[in-house]
Amino acid sequence: MIVIGLGSGRTGTASLARLIDSQPHALCFHELNPAGAVFAGNPQPVCNTIREFQAILAGGDKRLLALDYTRPMSVKTYTRLQTMNQVRILGDIAFYYLRYIDDLLSITDNIRFICIRRDKQETVESWLEKSSMHRWRSLWIADWFKSLITRTPFHRSKNFWQEHDGTEYQPDPVWDKTFPKFEAVSKREAIEKYWDYYYAEAEQLATQHPEHFRIFDISEMSHPAGQKNILGFIGIPKHEMVLRDKFHEHQSGRK
Repeated sequence: MIVIGLGSGRTGTASLARLIDSQPHALCFHELNPAGAVFAGNPQPVCNTIREFQAILAGGDKRLLALDYTRPMSVKTYTRLQTMNQVRILGDIAFYYLRYIDDLLSITDNIRFICIRRDKQETVESWLEKSSMHRWRSLWIADWFKSLITRTPFHRSKNFWQEHDGTEYQPDPVWDKTFPKFEAVSKREAIEKYWDYYYAEAEQLATQHPEHFRIFDISEMSHPAGQKNILGFIGIPKHEMVLRDKFHEHQSGRK
């Protein structure tokens, strides 16, 4: 089985990856190759991932997998893949799969999409915090003086949800291209529009593909019954399910 996890981000997707990764003969990445991904317009990078997963599950060479080598966790998971004698479940968790569900289903039916949803305002606040650029006070002062001397922008945050010229927000060549963009009077409003858009799309996909695509509230990962619902949707028999008793639902690592 191939498992693709989704969600708007800041929704416990790293925890979902750990839950799937805990199952027998399973391995799950978290944002395997964002360097090659765009939110819409080019399905080839994610289609390549699914075909590579298929080949490995069929007993093919486990080395033949494209990944972003600048991401230590992807490299660590890939290295562990090379040591596995048997692989029955392969997965990746990333928000940017959303627009390519039909493309991936055209490749294989042996795939499940798990979309995690968190409260809208909690998600927005978490994204505002995550996209801020935190500095030690001494470094903040140094960078501010440097910007005055060099006449370059002094960035306080990133903005993945609006088109911008880099004057106010720091450009990010990897992550800027993986989010849709919105017309809005503020970054907060743009993130709110992003959440609305993301889950409207997800609801439509869940209606169109009920056997393959399902939305779960983030709370499902915090108790055994919810974890069983998720693992059951993947197709794991109850007697094989491995449950997690502790989760750190929202990581503080910064893009």
